[in-house]
Amino acid sequence: MKATYFVDEVEVFLKAGRGGEGSSAKKRTKRGFVNWGGDGGKGADIYIKGSPHLFDLSKFLNKKVFLGACGENGSSNRRKGRDAPSLVIEVPLGTLIKDEQGKVLWEIKDCGKVLLAKGGRGGKGNFKRRKTLPPQSGETRKVVLDFRICADVVLLGESNCGKSTLISRLTNLKPRISEFPFTTQLPVWGIVERDYRVFTILELPAIIGGKEEKLLGLKFLKHAEKARVLIFLLDAERPPYEEKISSIKEVLNKHGIDYLSKKTLVVINKIDKINDKNLPQNYLKISAEKNIGIKELVEKIFSFLR
Repeated sequence: MKATYFVDEVEVFLKAGRGGEGSSAKKRTKRGFVNWGGDGGKGADIYIKGSPHLFDLSKFLNKKVFLGACGENGSSNRRKGRDAPSLVIEVPLGTLIKDEQGKVLWEIKDCGKVLLAKGGRGGKGNFKRRKTLPPQSGETRKVVLDFRICADVVLLGESNCGKSTLISRLTNLKPRISEFPFTTQLPVWGIVERDYRVFTILELPAIIGGKEEKLLGLKFLKHAEKARVLIFLLDAERPPYEEKISSIKEVLNKHGIDYLSKKTLVVINKIDKINDKNLPQNYLKISAEKNIGIKELVEKIFSFLR
């Protein structure tokens, strides 16, 4: 997926609905007037629900305040007010819900609903009471929505090492590809399918090989936390390879990514441009542009994901 912008974290304010007012009504009987007012309806609850049709949090850019509807007021003849319908907010799967201090409250893994703010109880009418009881206000809450891309494989490396070319070769995506450095500025992810086997792959912008303000991949590294396989993609024309592998591992450690708990695969790209005999034999060698070694790479990834 490629977009002109990508939002993976946003703070929202939630206020559940207030309960409806209880009615203060009387009814004339043979013995005189009796209290006959109905109760108010319950205020709207606010739920968060996972959706497989959303891929980031950009829908919250223009709407960060969500107010639940109030319950309907009670009326005479003991008629209870209607409960307000619940407000359901959809977020992409893989979203973490945090409080203002950053503590994770829930993780949205499926399409089920999570109650975030409970609506207020409706007020009590004066039936069998001398006077009405006031309704309750709905709960208020500020939460941070933190979206994490659920990809099986993550491509990591420096600028212009061929990440976009590789992901375009593996998937149906058409990311922007150019000779200029730092072309990829946002995460790009898609689906790889071979012989009825499937995995998802994510390309992050460069995380090494430049000044920190230009390494846009650093702010998206959290999306590598859930990956099962990390691919360290290197440019065959730009050794030393061991030094760049160490740099990638250092960056991952610095940002709290436990690469030791994942499968890692070092891949050297652009082998068509140099003498293959000068390359280390313990790394997988490919050319994404010339479609060399791509089949072997895919099979290696599937073997890691078994």
